[in-house]
Amino acid sequence: MSAAASPEQVSEGVVAFQRIFAERVVRRDSGRELPAGPKARRTRAAILEAARSEFRDRGYQRTTMNDVAARAGVSQGTVYQYFRDRSDLVVAIIQEGLRRMFTRTDATWRPAEGTPGLERILTNYALGFAEAPDVVRVWEEVSHIDEDMAALRRSLGRLFEESLERSLREGQDAGRIASHLDPGETTRALCAMVDRYCYVTYVFDVPDGGAPSAEETGRLLATIWTAALGLES
Repeated sequence: MSAAASPEQVSEGVVAFQRIFAERVVRRDSGRELPAGPKARRTRAAILEAARSEFRDRGYQRTTMNDVAARAGVSQGTVYQYFRDRSDLVVAIIQEGLRRMFTRTDATWRPAEGTPGLERILTNYALGFAEAPDVVRVWEEVSHIDEDMAALRRSLGRLFEESLERSLREGQDAGRIASHLDPGETTRALCAMVDRYCYVTYVFDVPDGGAPSAEETGRLLATIWTAALGLES
């Protein structure tokens, strides 16, 4: 089981994450944005849970803000106090998953960690798919029909790619990774492979016997990456 990351370990990932979007828990009232107190936070959480259920059952395009309000047991106006539109709801749901990812373990791989370090970050990534395939399905759908959401997804993907590319360059400088590999293209290929494998395995075409655990997926992908990188332990 992956160890929880210390504040120092996660700080780099959290800061980069916040550059793309930061959660702002507010309630809008008469054109003003007010800090959300405990009751408002509970209402907001109930709305998010309702949105997640509606998106899962109906899909993004067929879900309306009124559907979300009815499921949450609040008025449509209450939903709009916390979220501007459906895409705002999706962003908040994705934020929740990413926050868990960043706090579970250090999201940065260092070449000196070798294969065990790869297994740690890849298991963490797979866990996001294994824990919330319904959220991933919505994220995939929205990314194909909403350009703002597509841009956000690209930005998040590049955040992870940039971190890995830096690690590959460091590994090559240290003689741990095959020197003939282009760090940028190798990073892009490996990240695309992992993302697609996890999507197909946990969301799109789950094996008849059930999806493997995130730990099993992490071990498999780490083995493939180790071979591809010519990683020297």
